[in-house]
Amino acid sequence: MLAYQKTICIILALLLTSISFAQDADTTMVEEEGSGKEMYTSIDVSYSQDEGNTDFTSLYYGFNYTLIGDLGPFKDTEFLFDFNRSDDELDGESFTDDQALTLKFDVWANQRFSPFLFFQKSFDNIIGLEDRLNYGLGAKVGLPFGLSVSYAFLFEKEDYLFYEYGDSAAYDLDGNVSSGDFYYTDSVAVDTNYYYYDTYYGDDFYVYTDSAAYYYYTDSTETPAEEFFRHSIRPKFKVKLFDNNLVLDYRFYYKPRMDNFDDYLLEHELKISLATFYEALTIDLNYSNKYNSRYDGTKIINRETGLPYKPDDENITFGLSFMF
Repeated sequence: MLAYQKTICIILALLLTSISFAQDADTTMVEEEGSGKEMYTSIDVSYSQDEGNTDFTSLYYGFNYTLIGDLGPFKDTEFLFDFNRSDDELDGESFTDDQALTLKFDVWANQRFSPFLFFQKSFDNIIGLEDRLNYGLGAKVGLPFGLSVSYAFLFEKEDYLFYEYGDSAAYDLDGNVSSGDFYYTDSVAVDTNYYYYDTYYGDDFYVYTDSAAYYYYTDSTETPAEEFFRHSIRPKFKVKLFDNNLVLDYRFYYKPRMDNFDDYLLEHELKISLATFYEALTIDLNYSNKYNSRYDGTKIINRETGLPYKPDDENITFGLSFMF
């Protein structure tokens, strides 16, 4: 069934690619005659597969729709619909598995003050996030020199794949239940002339300074989804240089929980676009860095790998964008 679904995805990707005349980014702009509205639409599809010494498959697809113009009594509005999905596997194991759906409605989008409504639903299984729901309202204030600052008041519902181990038992490397044995993922071998913790594995002794207990999951219970409110503060800097041939767009997000400022998210987003000899073609560099404070200082174990989650995720992409 999984192979059949992948085949269908590949066929759809090829069909969409042939329709849009470009594999990575096809952006069209249509101005409705007499309406004063502009519509931007893009479809992004990519698929790659390697077999042999390394088995790797990568599937990405996205859709973006933006409508700009007057909407009844609302002047200079901007409506955004954005969807993207990534699904990568390395040697049969999930490498990337995330999805996001975003809706945003701005009033007076290009004015000094712009209120907006926001909705987003996403998941990222690689970091244990099974589901995240955000919605709320906010406002943006434009500043000189390409600067702007926005604030949003958001409701959030998060469902992480975390477990409570109150009734679980530690077990050793042989699978035997014992209260004193641990799984030593970060141990280091030392000189066999020294004796450490009365423990012996293979031909070497080990130091267990950074070890973590490994647990049975049969008696564990998954933590329930949480509901709370979150601040979202976003400074932004966007500037066009050299007759608009170089565009820099940087955004920073600080998102603390309202009831616990020690639980917060940080996001850096940078996009650099360089014009080429062809007007419809640009060279793009995208960089993102995401930080989740709940993984910092606390070892939350990934059940699939047996290793703790890391607080930082970083991504860099470099490629071409086509506009038609």
